[in-house]
Amino acid sequence: MDFLSTIRVIRSCSLAALSFTLAAAWMTPACAGTYPEHAIKIIVPFTPGGTSDVLARTVAEQMALDLGQPVVVENRPGAGSALGTGVAARSAPDGYTLLMGSSSALAVNPALLNDLPYDAARSFAPISLVAGIQNILLVNPSLPVKNVQELIAYGKTHKLFFGSAGTGSSPHMSAELFQSMAGIEMTHVPFKGGPQALSETVAGRINLVFDNMPTAAAMVKSGQLRGLAVTAAHPSPMVPEIPTVASQGLPGYDVTVWYGLLAPAGTPPAIVEMLSKETAKILARADIRQKLIDIGTEPQSMAPDEFGAFITGERTKWAEVIHKAGISMAAR
Repeated sequence: MDFLSTIRVIRSCSLAALSFTLAAAWMTPACAGTYPEHAIKIIVPFTPGGTSDVLARTVAEQMALDLGQPVVVENRPGAGSALGTGVAARSAPDGYTLLMGSSSALAVNPALLNDLPYDAARSFAPISLVAGIQNILLVNPSLPVKNVQELIAYGKTHKLFFGSAGTGSSPHMSAELFQSMAGIEMTHVPFKGGPQALSETVAGRINLVFDNMPTAAAMVKSGQLRGLAVTAAHPSPMVPEIPTVASQGLPGYDVTVWYGLLAPAGTPPAIVEMLSKETAKILARADIRQKLIDIGTEPQSMAPDEFGAFITGERTKWAEVIHKAGISMAAR
């Protein structure tokens, strides 16, 4: 907390609170109690209708009801989420502009791109994780494998081609981590989007693909593709019959596409803490949890320090994967 930010919070307190010392006034509940005094904006760096947009609008609606002020969602897509994320990073650190951040923007892109309009490690104050979404490892039914161990054995004697929604996408990163841990080599075939990668796998022109819930789950249930494993450390409630990659011979394998709320760096800690508790309260509501589960996500909140440590760990993990795989920054 810098001095000017502290002064802004002090001025928002009641006259009685001003009689306390600077430190005491900062900790006074009355100070946090004056926030929010007007509308809050949540920036979503993707187009409307996607997972991050639905998450942001769900949280915004509940937050507005609880806090008694409008909470609006502003979509700022572009540059693979870098545009909107950069706008949020440059916003005033007063608690009135938030970001629905993602694993791609804050953990993967920093290792792929050297011209981001934000510093993933320093530009934001983490508030809370909101939800994660798993990928499923899918293979063409003609491939003679029924589980991860059989796929690894097959990959040691045969060429394997995997598709993705593009270099640096979560399906691509899932496959890169998989082949690194499995000790096999697979050829990456990037497409312009997930649907094309799926259709090419169904057609048998590529062997396998990692794809997001719930689209991947639908492909499994229709019989078009065979689901070998889910990518998180635990089974998915959407396809509980499919085991994890980790439980099939690759302990420690864990890939989750995650989304969470952040504020610009320098936002008063009292506001960050209040918003974190509010987010946890929203995500604990049974109807909200079910709504988010129904769209294929797994809602989960975190305290600010916990979320910050989580992001740091994710950024380190993906930087190592990208470096080991030799993925070109220009390829994105």
